Amino acid sequence: MIENKNSYSGEPSPVCGRGQGEGTSVAGSPHPDPLPRAGEGGISGLVHDPTQTFIARVIGWSAGNPLLVSVFAVLILAGGILAIGHTPLDAIPDLSDTQVIIRTDYEGQSPQLIEDTVTYPLSSAMLGLPRAKVVRGFSMFGASFVYVIFQDGTDVYWARSRVLEALSRIQSGLPAGANTQIGPDATGVGWVYQYALVSRCAVDKRVGEPSPVYGRGAEPAPAQAGGEGTGQRFRSDSPHPNPLPHAGEGVISSGKCLDLAQLRALQDWFLRFELATVPGVSEVASVGGFVKEYQVLADPVKLRAYNIPLSRLAEALQSSSREAGGRVIEQGETEFVVRSRGYVTSVGDLEKIVLKSEEGTPVKLADVARIIEGPELRRGVTELNGEGEAPAGIIIMRPGGNALTVITAIKAKIESLKPGLPEGVEIVPVYDRAPLIEGAVSYLTHKLVEEAVVVALVCLIFLLHARSSFVAIVTLPLGVLAAFIVMQAQGITANIMSLGGIAIAIGAMVDASIVMVENAHRKLSAFSSPLAVGEPSPVCGRGQGEGASVVAGSPHPNPLPHAGEGGSSSGSKKDAILQAAQEVGPG
Repeated sequence: MIENKNSYSGEPSPVCGRGQGEGTSVAGSPHPDPLPRAGEGGISGLVHDPTQTFIARVIGWSAGNPLLVSVFAVLILAGGILAIGHTPLDAIPDLSDTQVIIRTDYEGQSPQLIEDTVTYPLSSAMLGLPRAKVVRGFSMFGASFVYVIFQDGTDVYWARSRVLEALSRIQSGLPAGANTQIGPDATGVGWVYQYALVSRCAVDKRVGEPSPVYGRGAEPAPAQAGGEGTGQRFRSDSPHPNPLPHAGEGVISSGKCLDLAQLRALQDWFLRFELATVPGVSEVASVGGFVKEYQVLADPVKLRAYNIPLSRLAEALQSSSREAGGRVIEQGETEFVVRSRGYVTSVGDLEKIVLKSEEGTPVKLADVARIIEGPELRRGVTELNGEGEAPAGIIIMRPGGNALTVITAIKAKIESLKPGLPEGVEIVPVYDRAPLIEGAVSYLTHKLVEEAVVVALVCLIFLLHARSSFVAIVTLPLGVLAAFIVMQAQGITANIMSLGGIAIAIGAMVDASIVMVENAHRKLSAFSSPLAVGEPSPVCGRGQGEGASVVAGSPHPNPLPHAGEGGSSSGSKKDAILQAAQEVGPG
């Protein structure tokens, strides 16, 4: 091979310089390369040679080790499939901070008093927690909320244990009536499922008309029905308390329609406990309906007549519902347990409570007050589709869980609980995040298959080369699987944003595959077409145009020799494909 010595450094200067532009070579010039490469002399570092980059070296190594590349591809395939099975699926990315919520109930107290006696002491104690970033306190009527936000990366259960330690130290300094508790181990996007309870009882058996809607537009319950003094539309003895009647559905053949209080009791004492056992569920919150309670309506005139203060009434009620234990008595080789049973189970038990005794005559609670069953004071309602009130349950998921797996387990649990519900009671799904998650995954799968088919067809139609289509068919799935491996290692969920980013990246991978295949075909076509000596070579350096001139009289105008002109034919084809990949890859 004929070489020209570079006068700058004494190293050989190639006849056709890499990166040389059109018409830049001068015949007979001792320096045919106007921009020497870095390290060859002259002004170094002015020219960036893409074939010397890290990506180009990776491509070169891959071309020289096809067996190892195949092994790595199989490993990526296996690891990607495992990563997809273990990557949590969700619709919404969880970008919330690690926080612990402290709620304190202080019934009947003003916001200012709660701020001074509860919120301020709690907030001050939480400021010294390790890794605590922000502490926010809010006071309202009857309740206090303190939000402790920790630094990014803090484990939520470690943070909760620190908060509990601080609460144990400050609990003794809070007012006697303040009940403090921490919120569930969940985040702002943990609300994954919600359902409502309805009792289908549509036609009034007495007159054949639809039952009145319980709640909206209903008349207040009369005093004897248990609604006096509460301000609530609650009727424990109503024969038609159905919250969601539907005309035309017919009469339930057997069973009794459940009112809002009974549906709420069913939610609180049956469904809530069963659904809390589902793996990944942090809390099952009950909303809506009526919480049944015993209400004592004291008559102030009778209290004054019997000279009984209201504090004595409260004291008697607090001490009435309890049991006293004794010991055992042995009679006839049999042991009998002695105990005092005093738990209240009905209105009649409350009416028999003795407040005082005058000359041997007891004054009972029924003598100075009326005891009824009524609803607890409500500060909100839940309605279903504007048809009427309906108790509901909100299911919160633990952080870091697989939302789709949790929702599937919740639905399976609800199906197993339906046979145990009273006749006519239905569980109506209100919010379900599963369709959104499944839609995002289905969209990514559809786009992946669609773009792989399109690229394969483009390669087949325009290049008429079947093997080239496998470039896209192989690289697109492997690229997506590699992305899932990284996501699973970093704990990133497969949500709308991450899957959308993968879908966008598929387009870039498609472009790169098409360009690389087309460039390889161009190099191979130039390699296979014989050129006469002295004619310009179209495969002369990166970026050189077809009109680029070469050194006159040079015996080697083509940097890639033809088959039979030196070197092996397979090696020359390999060099052509490698050069095509290096030109496209780093750029």
